[in-house]
Amino acid sequence: MKKFLHVILLLSSLLTYLNASFLFDKNYPICIEDYYIKGGKLYYLRSASDAWSSTKEDNVAGFIYAGYEWDADNGICKPKEWLILGMDVKDWNFLLGLVGLLIGVLIMYYTIELFMKVGGKR
Repeated sequence: MKKFLHVILLLSSLLTYLNASFLFDKNYPICIEDYYIKGGKLYYLRSASDAWSSTKEDNVAGFIYAGYEWDADNGICKPKEWLILGMDVKDWNFLLGLVGLLIGVLIMYYTIELFMKVGGKR
């Protein structure tokens, strides 16, 4: 049972990063899965067709935005939850880390309090 819970926890933490896509918004917005720059060209993998394409322009990497996911059912590139809230990815990760730290401190406090109450009854 304990191993099963570890697997579920691991899968739930990995599922948040599986559908990570980018929005490439130079002339018209398209969803891309991956990109790299080589020889002054930007090569990108389209989410809709899984085909590599390239641009002939320099400095177009500034038009790539993280925090989107490809919705294959509707054929749209929709923003992630934290992007809808107006946050940056660094702000979202900081918020998650802060909440985790606060929950950890609360668990540690109540665990110490419990041990003090149980140990004090002798």
